[in-house]
Amino acid sequence: MGGPAIDSAYNVPMEIPSEGAGISTRPLPPDDGKRAQLELRLADGRRIKLDRGLTIGTSPRCELVVKDPCVSRKHCRIELVNFRVMVHDFESTNGTFVNGMRVATGELRSGATITVGSTRIRVVTDADQTQLLGTAASMRKLRDDITRLARSRLSVLILGETGTGKELVALAIHQESERRGEFVPLNCGSIPKELVESELFGHERGAFTGASSKRVGVFQEADGGTLFLDEVAELPLAQQTRLLRVLETGMVRPVGSNREVAVNVRVVAATHVNLREAMLANRFRADLYYRLVGAEIATPPLRVRLDDVPMLAQRFLDEFSPQAGFCKLSVGALQALRLHQWPGNVRELRHVLQRAVALSENGVIEEEDLVLRAGLQNNEVLVRVDGRVYREIERDILHSMIRRHQGNQRAAADALEIPKSTMCDKVKRYRIGISE
Repeated sequence: MGGPAIDSAYNVPMEIPSEGAGISTRPLPPDDGKRAQLELRLADGRRIKLDRGLTIGTSPRCELVVKDPCVSRKHCRIELVNFRVMVHDFESTNGTFVNGMRVATGELRSGATITVGSTRIRVVTDADQTQLLGTAASMRKLRDDITRLARSRLSVLILGETGTGKELVALAIHQESERRGEFVPLNCGSIPKELVESELFGHERGAFTGASSKRVGVFQEADGGTLFLDEVAELPLAQQTRLLRVLETGMVRPVGSNREVAVNVRVVAATHVNLREAMLANRFRADLYYRLVGAEIATPPLRVRLDDVPMLAQRFLDEFSPQAGFCKLSVGALQALRLHQWPGNVRELRHVLQRAVALSENGVIEEEDLVLRAGLQNNEVLVRVDGRVYREIERDILHSMIRRHQGNQRAAADALEIPKSTMCDKVKRYRIGISE
């Protein structure tokens, strides 16, 4: 997986090339209590592991120094805010872009790409391998499937609900395989439509407005390795056609180029969507589905392996307790965790305990300290109107209202007479892009 990880606690600044731009780092300031586990991946495949926020810019006073004439002295900062990884632009001249969209403040999720000037940095939150632990039969089967399929050449489709660790399964498949190239994750639902082809296949300089330099896509980044396409069902149909051609021929044509480039990439895809229903609704190509599903793996939801909850909870407490002193669960709190149905799965369990540890005053987490939210489960009846699921209709309404208000979520929320926080939650849940 590229070069060795670089420890952020070294004493000597280090130069790291990134598409022609030099990057150096200096020792980070003392811990301010906001500890995050981040990994920054540079375009040349190197990685920097960080556990604190950092400022990016050309000034030697920044923790991440970028030698790029298009980057401001103090360009932007990445930090942890209320358990979310955020990027803040410091009113830079040329702006900070997340997945191709200029932002003043934005949330960074695993696989997001930050662009400052001509420098691209991929952000990965440190993988929580705890999500693949468990003694339930379903977890033992999952680990056996990973081992069995890892060294095959089959493409793999991972199915499962949000928060069940689909990316971790893909990473485990890559790590147990014999492929020596990079593991490159891409969240297909987070890319604006007009940038999907560029992100997948790359582009030539001048291929479109704003293409000031040549860029390789994720297929070329993953050459010799594994490309993980998360939420693959979110790809527009036109891009599904181009993806199918690449999978069939092994040849990539960057946007604006008249030459094809051969790539050797194993594709692992994932989705929480029922692809058979999506095919029947003409939202997903059947030929692409059969190309992706060389083998299929299902990640079990946490509610079907509740006996694993105590072990997982203890692992999370061991992880978070050093930040706030030793914490333990009361009998009532543990019972509440075991009875909850976990609509957000292991990711939800982790966040619930992270919050409880942060707010704990006496080292004992009581039942009332746990924020447990109900959610729609797979066995609940879905409301359909004219053959469409209610949540699809709701997504269309929210998307239409946001576009009508030119991306202003507060104005859209006011027009729908719902709280701004509800609007933000639904935009994230439905992966609504303003530029769709």
